[in-house]
Amino acid sequence: MTRCVACGGPVKMKRQQSYRYAECGVPVVLADAVDVGRCAQCGETYTSIPAIAELHRAIAAGLIRKKRRLAPPEIKFLRKSLGWSGVDFAKRMGATQETVSRWENGRTPMGAQADRLLRLLVARETPIREYSVDVLAQIAADNTPAPPTSVELTKRTRGEWEFRPSPALVTVGERASG
Repeated sequence: MTRCVACGGPVKMKRQQSYRYAECGVPVVLADAVDVGRCAQCGETYTSIPAIAELHRAIAAGLIRKKRRLAPPEIKFLRKSLGWSGVDFAKRMGATQETVSRWENGRTPMGAQADRLLRLLVARETPIREYSVDVLAQIAADNTPAPPTSVELTKRTRGEWEFRPSPALVTVGERASG
């Protein structure tokens, strides 16, 4: 039997087949096979959710597959699932912190393009870390189109290409790495 951390009293855990997991921030998530309990002495409640990281990935996967626009709590959940603060999220989405706050609090609906971008970022399952936030901000601030960049593509191994800026036109070469 488990002991209450508040008073030391006995806590009897019981398996609940359909638990409303409101703690995740998305109000309509039901999780199966969750252990819940209450302290017999002080009434403190306890919840034990096995494999919570996998549950959060499943929630995120379900949200990005929904056919309607993301609701404010869903936007916030997905942002947090990427591990981003509101400031980081705003920089990566090319929005202001105030706009992100309005999206997450339901004062302004998220536009279709931002909705799609957020879904794509979550679908990648890992936040993009290769791009500096400062570079993204600079790109967003510059409205002038740039000329195409020359790139050299070299096939290194089966199915793997190396990309390098090139002063010449785009070239594609095959070179076995050894």
